[in-house]
Amino acid sequence: MFYHRKWWLWLLFILGIGMLILRYGYRLAVVILSATFKLFQLDMAKYDLINYRLQYISNNGYELLLIILLLTITILVSWLALNLISGQFQRDIYSDRFTRSLIRYIPTENTKLVSSEEKRANWWIRKGRIIKKHGKLVLRIPCGNNAAIVEIIRKRCDGYANQWLAQNYPNSNWGPLEIKHGLFITWLYVKEK
Repeated sequence: MFYHRKWWLWLLFILGIGMLILRYGYRLAVVILSATFKLFQLDMAKYDLINYRLQYISNNGYELLLIILLLTITILVSWLALNLISGQFQRDIYSDRFTRSLIRYIPTENTKLVSSEEKRANWWIRKGRIIKKHGKLVLRIPCGNNAAIVEIIRKRCDGYANQWLAQNYPNSNWGPLEIKHGLFITWLYVKEK
């Protein structure tokens, strides 16, 4: 859950803004329409019809977004409970700390090619995560399929990853850094022995 926090926070933000627009935007639209109809002396029967339709859309849209928001919150609370019970929430926090420690600042005076590869390596490192697979902890970092980026990430992780994992998971024994090539992506793995 913590790993995907940007997505669900963005979803909650959009739902909240949508609810505010439907609730208070309708009132603003009614005030503007009323003033417009009175100013231009238009038929108030049309105003009543437009007002009724706007109110209908506002109320139904607000109720729909409220239902979606409540379902989303229910799913998020269930997801949080499951992550807390399984320990994935704590592993995601550790993953975030680990990936932040591997991110490198790229000065602008570097050549453009090296700078773009370093930035892409930082982007892939942010996707790194500690998970539990077959009862064992695994640090996995995707690297894309560019050999230069794989080498940059491997150099950053070499030695440091095992030391960091041993310090933060003292009861675990960690294997060496492995590179696994998939169909479209290359992964760096450090597995618990």
